[in-house]
Amino acid sequence: MRKVIRRILQFNVYLGSVNFAVFWVAAVYLGGDALSGHAFDGRYYLSSHGHLTEVSRAVFTYSKWHTYSVFLTHPLAILSVILLSRQPQNPD
Repeated sequence: MRKVIRRILQFNVYLGSVNFAVFWVAAVYLGGDALSGHAFDGRYYLSSHGHLTEVSRAVFTYSKWHTYSVFLTHPLAILSVILLSRQPQNPD
C-alpha cells in the first residue's frame, strides 16, 4: 500500500511541475495571462508586467482556465513533496 501512495504522490509532483512549466511557457509565448489581463468591449487582453497583448476569446479562456489549474496543481505538488519527504526511503 505504501508503494501505491508513494506513486500517487510522485505523480502529483510530476503533474504539478509539468503543468506549471507549460503555464510558464504559454504565458511567455502568448504575452501574459488572463487573470492579470482584461476583457472589455468584445476584446481580450493578456497581461504581463503591465504590458497588454490582444488575443482571441479562445486563447483568453484557455489562459484563464490554465491559470486556475495551476492554483490547484501547484499546492498539491508542494504538499506531495512534503509528504514524500516524511515517508521512509525504501517502502515495503
